[in-house]
Amino acid sequence: MLSATIKGMLAHKLRLVLTATSIALGVAFLAGTLMLSHSMQTAFDNLFADASSGTDTVVRSEIDDAQPQAEANRATVPTSLLDEVRRVDGVAVAEGKVEGYALLTDSDGKPMQPSGAPALGTHLAESTQLRGVTELRAGRAPEAADEVAIDATSAAKGDLDIGSRVRVLFQGPARTFTVVGIVGYGDADDLGGSTIAYFEARTAQRLMGQEDGYDTIIAAAADGVSDDELADRVTAVLPGEVEAVTGAAIAEERAEAAKEGLGFLTYALMAFAGIALFVGSFIIWNTFSMQVAQRTRELALFRAIGATRQQVMRTILAEAVLLGVLASAIGIALGVAMARALSGLMGGLGFSLPGAPLEIRPITILAGLVVGTVITVVSATAPARRATKVLPVEALRDAAPVAPRFSVLRFAVGAVLTVGGASGLLLALFGPAHPAFIGIGVVGAVLGITTLAPLFMRSLAAAVGWPLRMRGVSGDLARQNAMRNPRRTASTAMALVIGLTMVAAVSVFAASLKASFTDVLENRTNADLYVMTPSSDTAGYSPEVVDIVRSVDGVDVVSPTSFGAGLFDGKKGQFTSIDPGTVESSLEMGMLEGEAAALTDSGVLVKEGLAEAHGWEVGDTISGAFPGDQAATLEVQGIYDGKGFVNTDYVISGSAHTAYFPDRLEGTSMVLVEDGARVSVVKELIADALANQPDATVMDQEEFQGAMGKLIDQLVSFVTVLLLLAVVIALLGIVNTLALSVFERTRELGLLRAVGMTRGQVRAMVRWESVIISVIGALLGAVLGIGLGLSLSRALADMGIDQIAVPVPQLLLYVVAAAVAGILAAVGPARRASKVDVLRAVVSE
Repeated sequence: MLSATIKGMLAHKLRLVLTATSIALGVAFLAGTLMLSHSMQTAFDNLFADASSGTDTVVRSEIDDAQPQAEANRATVPTSLLDEVRRVDGVAVAEGKVEGYALLTDSDGKPMQPSGAPALGTHLAESTQLRGVTELRAGRAPEAADEVAIDATSAAKGDLDIGSRVRVLFQGPARTFTVVGIVGYGDADDLGGSTIAYFEARTAQRLMGQEDGYDTIIAAAADGVSDDELADRVTAVLPGEVEAVTGAAIAEERAEAAKEGLGFLTYALMAFAGIALFVGSFIIWNTFSMQVAQRTRELALFRAIGATRQQVMRTILAEAVLLGVLASAIGIALGVAMARALSGLMGGLGFSLPGAPLEIRPITILAGLVVGTVITVVSATAPARRATKVLPVEALRDAAPVAPRFSVLRFAVGAVLTVGGASGLLLALFGPAHPAFIGIGVVGAVLGITTLAPLFMRSLAAAVGWPLRMRGVSGDLARQNAMRNPRRTASTAMALVIGLTMVAAVSVFAASLKASFTDVLENRTNADLYVMTPSSDTAGYSPEVVDIVRSVDGVDVVSPTSFGAGLFDGKKGQFTSIDPGTVESSLEMGMLEGEAAALTDSGVLVKEGLAEAHGWEVGDTISGAFPGDQAATLEVQGIYDGKGFVNTDYVISGSAHTAYFPDRLEGTSMVLVEDGARVSVVKELIADALANQPDATVMDQEEFQGAMGKLIDQLVSFVTVLLLLAVVIALLGIVNTLALSVFERTRELGLLRAVGMTRGQVRAMVRWESVIISVIGALLGAVLGIGLGLSLSRALADMGIDQIAVPVPQLLLYVVAAAVAGILAAVGPARRASKVDVLRAVVSE
């Protein structure tokens, strides 16, 4: 039986290749994601190990245990402690270190803001032992207040070299420096994509606002003294609220924080891989179903010569196992290219990742083989069970496979899956269910609709194919072929439905998000102009910018906002900071209780939904934890709806934000012009005033709206590109189905040719059948995607997405694209169909 299985697979090479490709692409996505994730984890481990190399012990201020260690902006360490540390037995050398915000500009004066990495300003350690892998590749260390050394990547990207004049942006006024050194890090040109400017030590302290202290004190151990031993000795001389930890511990903390941030990306990519594999499972199921139907006589003959039902079952499943292992192995090999493609895609969208060679761990190979094989076997199980029910007497029949009737049990199962999936989805979006039920609900609903689809597929195929009757015999026969086996048409189309549902849902959600943002700008803000960062990659701009804009002629009010994170009531939360003195003139906060103008530095405004969930009322107090004040007690001074420009869970004052985060940056500032002043003129004056502040730009409402729309489109493009893999797999399924259908209808095609149908008409018939299936999939995908997109939008109404928009032209474009893709998918099968030998087809058995 095993020999027969292998020979049967090799006898249908096209079917083998198409089916293997479907699952291989899904496994490639999974393997590529794991490879990329593992490579990034190793890269971060190496990166922070290199950054901490040469440092055996780090002295730093302690923080509340509830705060993430690596993310905290700690209090400074007194400069007087440096001498204490240097006197500790076992300390070979110790120095103070400061770090802060310093954004380099290129030779054209444009900011070189790294994406996903900090823009740092610091100083080179005087001791080469403490520098570790940090080295001067060219020039020397800065010695004067107007000198700087920069990382090699920034030098290359910014077209900067020794002697170049470079403008550096700080929280305070920007300054111009002369480049005197180029810095590298072993074999790397930067530290994880960060831009780093190195100043003379005292200059760095002044620029970073740390003249009376250090961020940390770093020390190297003498020969014979271990890291842990040195940390214990240093701890013994430290006062309370200051701690000593090993350099290795610091590297591990930072690597874990970076990997935690990478976790969301990994999970998102894994979800897309799951979608691709889910679509692939439809192709496998459909292929094996058609195969069993076409091999009825063969399987019956096996039974007639003594094969048991178990042997027939094992034959089909053995083929599935072999196919799954083969496809998974190919998918793992393709995973290397997929990982590089994903990395390039994210890099093209401005999401920089530390460079690292791809890492293929055993777990990646095992996961790819197991997942691919299990999905293949599970998908083939139902067709295999049907194969065991073939009776020996069927070997004597001479009839084409007949589509099975729709059973009551199938209807019941489909109804339960559809209702259960839709209920789970709605409960996750609007009720108390966990967000994980969104995915479970979508899968359940799709499986349910797929199960029920044959009920309405004949009518749908008839309606979609009706215009093709005007194409003559080819179009009419194509329509009838699509109607003939509604179960097969349904399973083929549903593979395409899944990918297009997700694409359509993302499009609807993005359109609703844009419409909601436009509504907020028009109805919830009073600003004439907006001062913001020139790029979404930029973390923010210096508070100095706000003072510059306020001094411009024609400016009446400048109301700055910024963003941050802290612990509220022991849980991590995002907050917006506002200027209470100007916020009511520039923003409609949607206050339900209290007044935004009355917000004090010890107060907080809370979003309505969060206040209701915790039972908070105006006058209540909640705990807060921030780097600058680890035990803050905040009074709830107002409750707002969160549907306007400000939609974070909490709002604090700008001065409180500065107290908690001394090195914070501004985000967006609303500008109101004086009565009688022309907005366009004031905008030009502000642009001139910000000529030396390239980290900020000024926009009017239309430009601001366009910038946000461009950002949304960029994210949608990223998601759509990832979802297109599932669409490609679905199109391969159409190719596979048509190829098998051509084989199944060999005699029919021969008879059609015998009665006068031309080869061109045969090709047209197969192409139009593919178009019908593709358009059905696109239409169902568009309808389901609209429903899912609208549900997501309504579920996030509390976050300000209260406008609904359906991008009809875009969705129609998807339907047209699906029809064109259907024509392309049918090229191969149509050519094979037209080449059927008439005489052999008529006498074939």
